[in-house]
Amino acid sequence: MGLFSSKNEGLVAIDISSTGIKLVELSAVRSGYELKSMAVVTLPRDAIVENTVIDSMAVSQALLDVIEEAKPATRRAAIAVSGNAVIIKSVMMPISTEFELESEIEFEADQHVPYDIEDVYLDFQILGADVDDPSQMEVVLAACKREVVDDYQLVLSEAGLETKCVDCAVFALENAAEVCGLVENDEAEEAFEGEGDYAIALVNIGANLINVNILKNGQMAFVRDQFYGGQNLTEEIQKEHNLSYQAAEAMKKESFSDVSSEALERFYVGLTSELVRSLDFYAANHSESPVQHLYITGGCALVPNIAEELEQRLGIAAKVVNPFHHIKVNQKKFDQAYLDQIGPMMMVPVGLALRSFDT
Repeated sequence: MGLFSSKNEGLVAIDISSTGIKLVELSAVRSGYELKSMAVVTLPRDAIVENTVIDSMAVSQALLDVIEEAKPATRRAAIAVSGNAVIIKSVMMPISTEFELESEIEFEADQHVPYDIEDVYLDFQILGADVDDPSQMEVVLAACKREVVDDYQLVLSEAGLETKCVDCAVFALENAAEVCGLVENDEAEEAFEGEGDYAIALVNIGANLINVNILKNGQMAFVRDQFYGGQNLTEEIQKEHNLSYQAAEAMKKESFSDVSSEALERFYVGLTSELVRSLDFYAANHSESPVQHLYITGGCALVPNIAEELEQRLGIAAKVVNPFHHIKVNQKKFDQAYLDQIGPMMMVPVGLALRSFDT
């Protein structure tokens, strides 16, 4: 199965994380895209741990619940993979056609993928010719452990879904960012006044995983997944307030103003440290193009004032992004207040749903 493969036959996005399942289906309209169906269903704790399906019955039931709630028009699904199971590398190769590259890609991938090639699904995408050496082209390699994809396929099939596209979460994030006008942001680029290259960081912060995609002049320059997220804040609340995990989660979501400043500070110190690590890795090869804007999505984007906190701590302009502000929504069918509330955590499934319109 190709990690980028999809034909224009209609897909429903199924984003499976450690905390829940999100479904998004879009339709193309004259003004861009319209929300067609959507649902979010939570998963029991530890039903999925680090991309591994631990409780397949719970995941299958949640899939049935999310389908029942959303009632999508298709059972053809697109899913996203991330974390340790995924390897993404940008490599330089001699100019060739996609057909010619198919016969060479396994050998090239063998040099970069730390798993047996027989144990992974592998795909590639040609980004274009190298600016400095026209005889070379930049190619993105993506590989994912077969067992992870196969496990997801199995639980999807048990719920009556057919897996037709497997994408990487960082790429889905980029697709959604394009629709939100973040990739080609003329106003922001003008403010930068053309002093060198323009770079932005897309940062999707989930329960225990951060997807980072840094784009330079609209092109992917650095991607990384890091294990940190909202679960770390829950654990800090647990320790500081001497609560159970469930009670700490409830405090985080329902009475955030009661959370101690000490717990918040420890969470932000850890989060900032993780983000600085990614920014430093990027800067090591792109020192002439520092990141000017940080766009925050994911479940952690719902933490009050997170953009202001990160902007102050990182010294980079930060903003929380809601993809539903850039997609047509039928107010009679969907509750706008609810979409405003959960929107930032729906960036990856929206990006996945856009794969329906690949040519």
